[in-house]
Amino acid sequence: MKYLLFCLISVCGLFLAFTTVFAQAPAQVAVNRELADSEAGSGDILSIGSNGLVRSSVDYDTQVFGVVVASPVISVEPKSETTKAVASDGTVQVKVSTKNGNIAVGNFITTSAEAGIGQKATESGYVLGKALATFEADGTGQITVALAIGYQQVGAQNNAGGLMSVLSDPGKLRLFLSTLIAILVLIAGTIAFLRVVNVGVGAIGRNPLARSVIIRGMVISGSVVFALIGAGLAVSVAIIFLGT
Repeated sequence: MKYLLFCLISVCGLFLAFTTVFAQAPAQVAVNRELADSEAGSGDILSIGSNGLVRSSVDYDTQVFGVVVASPVISVEPKSETTKAVASDGTVQVKVSTKNGNIAVGNFITTSAEAGIGQKATESGYVLGKALATFEADGTGQITVALAIGYQQVGAQNNAGGLMSVLSDPGKLRLFLSTLIAILVLIAGTIAFLRVVNVGVGAIGRNPLARSVIIRGMVISGSVVFALIGAGLAVSVAIIFLGT
């Protein structure tokens, strides 16, 4: 009985210890990846470059990928002298600066022109995640960031902000223009077609003897209208795939 009680207490202790470690871990899972940037170190933000993963050096980089992690709880993929553990989600330590202002808890963190260094996001764009600690010192340091890589709208949540979100995101802007053109083309085409039919029917009523000629004209005019509608919709579809 004492032996069973001892085993039970030991298992509970180990469970609590592992739970504490994982709860406090800076990154849950990281992947060992080959880096094209030999100077990248722990806390550096990485982006996908033409030669592979390199330190981010562009504000609001749309190619941002993850962060180099010093001691991940779990790392997968083979490890070698040329690989480093990289996390794309979870909670990690990230190098930041106050170049774009002091960082408060909850601020979005994005990339900057300084290689591998993050900064506070003050406008909508691609971000790395949210700050879980403050940073107000000069120079650079490291803070904990909850990774959530992707486009985020930063600032007032109003109609103007929504419009800026569309205008500043190429994909959303293409979709907006494509939808707008398609709607305008369909409306204009419908109005033009109804006008052709209305004029044609009126002409037949006034001159029944010219019925065949009028109908032929209506068919030609309607064909032109449908051709223009098709061309407009083709342009609308082309805009969606433009730049992809």
